[in-house]
Amino acid sequence: MSRRPRLGVLVSTVVLSAAAGLFGTAAPAQAGQTNIDAPRISWAYTDSAHPDTSYRNPSGDAPLGAWRDATNRPHVSRVYATFDVAAVLSKHILSAKLAVPETQATDCAHRQIEVWATTENARPTWRNPPRELLKLGTLGPVDQCPTTYPLLDLIDLVNRATAAGVDLPSHISFEVRLPEALEHRVPLGRRVAAPILYLGYNTPPPAPGPMFNALRPCATGAPYPYLSGLTPDLAAQVHDADPDDAHLTGEFAIWPVDHPDQRTTVTQQFIPNGYFGSATPPAGTLADNTTYAWQARVNDGTDDSPWSQTCYFTTDATAPANAPTVTSPNYPSHTTRYPGGDPIVYNLAPNGADDVYGYQYSWDGVFSGFGANIGPNGVPEFIDPFSMPGVVHADQVDGGSTLTLSPPNSGFVTLSVRSFDRAFNLSPVTSYRVIVANTAPSVTSPADPVIGVPFQVDFTPGPNTGTITDYVYTVNGGAEQTVPATPDGTASVEVTADRAGALQIDVYSRSANGWVSPAGHGLWSLTTAPAAG
Repeated sequence: MSRRPRLGVLVSTVVLSAAAGLFGTAAPAQAGQTNIDAPRISWAYTDSAHPDTSYRNPSGDAPLGAWRDATNRPHVSRVYATFDVAAVLSKHILSAKLAVPETQATDCAHRQIEVWATTENARPTWRNPPRELLKLGTLGPVDQCPTTYPLLDLIDLVNRATAAGVDLPSHISFEVRLPEALEHRVPLGRRVAAPILYLGYNTPPPAPGPMFNALRPCATGAPYPYLSGLTPDLAAQVHDADPDDAHLTGEFAIWPVDHPDQRTTVTQQFIPNGYFGSATPPAGTLADNTTYAWQARVNDGTDDSPWSQTCYFTTDATAPANAPTVTSPNYPSHTTRYPGGDPIVYNLAPNGADDVYGYQYSWDGVFSGFGANIGPNGVPEFIDPFSMPGVVHADQVDGGSTLTLSPPNSGFVTLSVRSFDRAFNLSPVTSYRVIVANTAPSVTSPADPVIGVPFQVDFTPGPNTGTITDYVYTVNGGAEQTVPATPDGTASVEVTADRAGALQIDVYSRSANGWVSPAGHGLWSLTTAPAAG
């Protein structure tokens, strides 16, 4: 890999590097431009009458050119300034102007003030000045005299500096002087305040990220996720360090992995800085069962960011055509009334679909959707469907799965099931209905409850529940509590009512074979009347 030339190799390289450090890439001023005064590290003037003295950081103004002191002794002075531009070296510099404010001047019609780029010298003297590298320009005649803010526009040097491709200095030094032929003419002498370097810049935005497609995180390597449909949402979070860049423009590019020449781009404007922008490939762009790559970049009105990392996915626009089949070896009939007590075994099969990835089931026919939560600034938080209740893998060789469940109620019990593929495309729904007798426990108390007095509540197993291991109960819909069953399958708890009104206890039993009964209920009404004698 070739190395960029370093400063000091050639005088011309130093000159161009200094200009590049000041200005970056040539461009007109932009609405989002940030303007600063570059920090001045030091400034000084020198005096031909005192050739070994450096007049550093004067508190007032400084002489420039020829002048005479109170004794009529002649002097010639030059002014030097060094600025710290390290903070903008990574920026896109849009404007750069050096101001040399005049505080006193008598002849502005013949005004000639040269500005030179120099080496850095912390203590310049007349005898030992910084080395002149390049004459940057001349401040010529003006109507106003003295001129408060004569500005030397340095932006014309930018193209040369950019073309040099050199490492840039963090400190930039200038010399301000009169031309040598005019330097000894007292009428052209003047006094100036400390030079000011005005910089306007744009901070190019960084590459967008994080990235999501169809609310799923970007995959940069195999295995690639399968996405449903042919118009997936491509999303990327955009950022820009400049506070004035409130809205950004996102550009999204997508192409088939096997045909990178077939690149399609989609643009979204007015994306709030720090938020997610998204785009959808135009209809007809993507083909089914094809792997695509995509990336994004952002523009702040002045500069493009680098392209983001490349994300990959495979399209799947074909859902399982048939509803799955559902059978049960121990509850095979839809018309027989089963006593319950044994968990229902359901065998699920793909019913001819060749890419079933999982199944989703529901007792009430209502299914939760697959997707993501949306966090701060619109960041998707993808929810793995298999972490959701009622979702299982198709973990058998034939694409089937087996469920072992206890129904939530007695009587007519219906399990609704649908399958889905790798892209979470959903099949039609099938239902399996059986009739199950009630096995809920009973809830009783030997005495009526009284406010503030503990009273006993007894749980008795329902029919056909086998060996009861424990009971899970709630009081007035509060948190679940568990009590172990005694050897005869019963259990007792103490409950204290703290207010008048209804007192409801709901309880279900759990058996050693995995059966979970429907809930039994106990309901009492309490008054504020005191207990009898």
